[in-house]
Amino acid sequence: MEKFAASTFAIIVIMPKDPFEIYTSSEPGASTPRDLSWEESAHDADSPVEGFANVGDGEDTHRSIPRWVHFVVLGCCIVLAVKLFSVQVMQGGKFQGLAEGNRLRIQTILAPRGNIVDRTGQVLAHNTASFSLTAVPVDLPKEDINRKVAELSLLLKIDENEIKDKLKGFNTRSFEPIILKQDLSQQDSILFETHASEFPGFAVASIPIREYPNPEAFSHLLGYSGIVSDTELAKLASQGYEHNDFIGKLGIESSYEKYLRGVNGQRQVQVDASGHPVKVLGDIEPQAGSVVTLNINQGLQETLYKSFMKTPNIKGAAVAMNPRTGEILALVSVPGFDNNMFAHGISSADYSNLINNKALPLFDRAVSGTYPPGSTVKPMVAAAALQEGVVNENTVIVDRGKLVIPNQFNPSVTYAFNGWKASGLGPMTVRSAIAESSDIYFYTVAGGHPSSSVVGLGAQRLADYYRKFGVGSKTGIDIQGEKPGIVPDPAWKASYYKGDPILSKWYLGDTYHEGIGQGNLLTTPLQVALWTATIANNGKAYAPTILHDVKDQKGNIIFRPEHKLLVDTKISMQAIKIVQEGMRQTVTGGTGRALNTLPITSAGKTGTSQFDGSDPTRTHAWYTSYAPYEDPQIVITVLVEAGGEGHAASAPIVKEALQWCADNNCLNK
Repeated sequence: MEKFAASTFAIIVIMPKDPFEIYTSSEPGASTPRDLSWEESAHDADSPVEGFANVGDGEDTHRSIPRWVHFVVLGCCIVLAVKLFSVQVMQGGKFQGLAEGNRLRIQTILAPRGNIVDRTGQVLAHNTASFSLTAVPVDLPKEDINRKVAELSLLLKIDENEIKDKLKGFNTRSFEPIILKQDLSQQDSILFETHASEFPGFAVASIPIREYPNPEAFSHLLGYSGIVSDTELAKLASQGYEHNDFIGKLGIESSYEKYLRGVNGQRQVQVDASGHPVKVLGDIEPQAGSVVTLNINQGLQETLYKSFMKTPNIKGAAVAMNPRTGEILALVSVPGFDNNMFAHGISSADYSNLINNKALPLFDRAVSGTYPPGSTVKPMVAAAALQEGVVNENTVIVDRGKLVIPNQFNPSVTYAFNGWKASGLGPMTVRSAIAESSDIYFYTVAGGHPSSSVVGLGAQRLADYYRKFGVGSKTGIDIQGEKPGIVPDPAWKASYYKGDPILSKWYLGDTYHEGIGQGNLLTTPLQVALWTATIANNGKAYAPTILHDVKDQKGNIIFRPEHKLLVDTKISMQAIKIVQEGMRQTVTGGTGRALNTLPITSAGKTGTSQFDGSDPTRTHAWYTSYAPYEDPQIVITVLVEAGGEGHAASAPIVKEALQWCADNNCLNK
C-alpha cells in the first residue's frame, strides 16, 4: 500500500443514491435500479423528501434568463467571428510571413576589401579570416540576459561590461547581428560552439578583416579599417552601409574607401528557436573590392623606417618622391604603431597607451608636422635672389661669423646675428654659400645690410617666392591630415599679434630669420620635399600622389590619377642651374660630403633649425636630396626631431636609402 501511495493517488467517491431511482427486483433477492419517469417520481405536498415540495399556484418552476444576456453573448460571438476572419483570411499572408521570418533569416556576407599593393605588386594590406562574437537582439533571452552575459563572459574570458555596453541602445526586435568582440582565438571559437545551445541569440561568425604584414613602417600611410560607427552609418546609410560593415578610418584605407570596399553578399538560412542556423538555403556571393596600387616602393619605405630605428627613441619623418611626376615613393613617420590592433578591434587599454605615449605614435609627422625648416630653404632664397637680380653668380659676400645691426631707433644699441661657424666661412658666392650653408650670406641676401651694397629681397618678396615654391599651402596629397604651414610677412605678423604694438611690428631681424628658415616660418617634411623636387625639375613640380592606379578583380584599370602641375616658379633656367650646382657642391665638398661616396650622384642641402627659445642648442636635423644629379629621378627628405645637426643625424638616413636604391635599381621600377 505504501509503494502504491508513493506513486499514485487514488480518489474513491461514494455517490448517494439518485432520488429519481427506485430499486426493484425482477428476481427474488435481486436489487437492481430502474429509472422512473418524471410523473412516477413526483411527490405530493406530503412527501417526506425535503426540497421537493410543490410550489405555490401560478408560479413558474424555472428561473428565466434576462433577454439582454442573450444579446451580449450574441455580440461577443459576432466580434470573435470577425476577428478570426481577419486574422485567418485578411491578414493570413502577413502573419504567415512573420512566422516564416522567425524561421528564415537573411544574413549579410561581408565582402573582402580589395588588396593594397606597392608599385612592384608587393602586398601591403590584405584580408584574413577572423572569428567574432555576435548577437542577434531579437533572439536574446528577455528575462535572464544578464545571467547569460555573465556566463558567456566567464566562458570566453571577455569583460562582462564590454558585452553589455555593446548591447545597449539596440532595438530588441532587430534581426541585425551586433559584433560584440572581434578576433576571438580559434580555441575560443571552438569552445563557444560546444556551448552554443546554452546561449540563445549569440553566435561566432567568421569575418574577413585587414592584416598588415609590416604594420609600423606603413601605419600612417595605409591607416586602418574598422567597424562603421553609428555616426558614420548615419551619414553613409544611403550608400548601402550596414551595421558591422568595415570602413577605412585613416590613411589610404580611408582615401580610397570607395574602391577598396566590396559589395556584400547575402545568405538565406533556416534557424532554430534560439536563432542558431540549422540549414543554408542559398547564397548570393559577395564581390571583393578593387585592388589599389600605390606609387610606394615597399623596400625603400622599409629601408627608411629601419634606418630611423637604429637610434633609440627617435622621432621624425621621411618623404621620397619622383620630381618628374610627383609620385610618392615613400612616406614614413616615426614612431609608427601597429595598425593591426585597430583592424582586429583595439582594446581600451591599448588605445589609452597609444594616445598617452609622449612620442605621439599616432601623429603623422610627414604631412601633419610643421617645423622650422632651417637651412633647407637656402636654395629657394638663392633662386629668388638670382631671379630678382639681388645677386649674381659672381657676387661675393664675406662671412665673418657675425652680422651686427644697429637699432633703428637708437644706433648705440646693436644686435648680433651669428652664423653657424663663429670664426666665419670667408668670401662666399651663391654656390659656395649653398654648399657651406652660410648664414651670413643669406642674412644679407634676404634683408640687406647697412655696410653692404647688396639690397636684400625684403620681407614681402621673400614671402612671395616661398609661396611660389608651394610653402604655406597644402599640396593636396591624397591622404588626410595635411597642414599648410606658415609663411610669415608683415601683414601676417600684424594680424597674429594684433593689439601688441611691439610684437605686431616687423623688424629686420624677422627678415633675417625667415631668410635662413627660422622664426615663424613653418613647413612640413612633404613641403620640403616638394621644393627640392621643384629645383631638381627646373622650377616646376607636380602634385604629390600616392595612388598609382585602381584595378578590378580581373586586372582592368578602372581609375588612374593624372599628373597635375602644382608649382611653376617661372624662375629662369640660368638661376635654377646655379642653384643646382650649389646643391651638388654640398655633396662634393660641403656639409653633405658624406654622400659623395655613394655609387649614385646626388645633390642636397643640410638644415639645422632651432625650435626651443629657452635652449638654442636643441635643434631639428634636416637633409634633403635628389639623385641622380644629372638626371633627377628621386627626391628624399629626412627630418629628425630634436636630432641635432642635419649632416650628422639626417644625412646618414638619406645615404642609406640612396644606397639601397642603387643596389636594388629602384629608380627603374
